[in-house]
Amino acid sequence: MESKILAGIIIACIVFIIVCIIRRRPDIIINFALRALLGTAGIYALDFVLRSQGYQVNVGVNMVTFATNGLLGLPGFLLLYGLAFYYSL
Repeated sequence: MESKILAGIIIACIVFIIVCIIRRRPDIIINFALRALLGTAGIYALDFVLRSQGYQVNVGVNMVTFATNGLLGLPGFLLLYGLAFYYSL
């Protein structure tokens, strides 16, 4: 019961923070969304190109990669592929 209350409080705080950010600076949310969507499209494209060339490196798309691309942009994209190459060896 206590863990559900704590989870509810955390969710309410996160929603409040997001609403405040959207009301003050909507450009931050738009910037995040554009970077995340372009990064995800880049992952799909680069995975396709690497697979057609015979490389077995696959980053995949999930919430973590979406958030990494959204928060970090191009450095996050390169980080994801750097980690994929490192762990594929």
